[in-house]
Amino acid sequence: MKWLAAILLALATPAAAQVDRAILATQLEVLAKTNAEAAYHLGMMRRYGIGGAKDQAQAVALFRTAAEGDQPLAAQMLGDYYGDPKNGVVEPDKAEVLRLKTIAAEAGYDRAQHDIARLHFEAGDINAALEWLTRAAQQGNTDALRALASLYNSDAIPKDAARTYAYYTLYLKRLATPTTKQTAFLTQFSATMLAEDKTRGDKIVTDWKTEPSELTKKALAGLRAAEALVARQQGISR
Repeated sequence: MKWLAAILLALATPAAAQVDRAILATQLEVLAKTNAEAAYHLGMMRRYGIGGAKDQAQAVALFRTAAEGDQPLAAQMLGDYYGDPKNGVVEPDKAEVLRLKTIAAEAGYDRAQHDIARLHFEAGDINAALEWLTRAAQQGNTDALRALASLYNSDAIPKDAARTYAYYTLYLKRLATPTTKQTAFLTQFSATMLAEDKTRGDKIVTDWKTEPSELTKKALAGLRAAEALVARQQGISR
């Protein structure tokens, strides 16, 4: 979850900062009446209890408003609710999950791309799963890199040792502290590779470039994006 770092920071901040979060929520409440992006950010704050109490029903209502206002990150969050059988607000609906998350994936959100890849895989559409995983991985999505490594080492598609090795190497590079088991797997796997596969895998790793989309960057910004929106709107109103 891209807001996770902001959420953990908000929960650990001093009382003065918590007051600032409450002020931000109040400012967003005003904006959310006419601004879909503000509705999305306020929905996130209500979902996680930042700047006020958790309120899942209100969060869903805000996400719905924002999604109807063409905010793809809100569509992604609505998809999360429809995919959670214990959400307590809406009836789970797998078709709605795919529809909503596809909106966010097509708009460029890496987590949505990873999520719908999993849904396509479960439905047996391996080609669609591979396409969406690749798109997410090209943004640097850690889960997508791990899933690609696994997919290329499975029987679902023709096995490719070079890609398995490359994507798993790139996956471990994005982890703060890979486990002993993870590093041991890569060592053992690379020891069994043909020389030409190892050379090709190393080239994939060397040439690998990632570029998060603007939507992914906004998701990563979390509360900072909400604060920037409020600042922009206040500047316009002056």
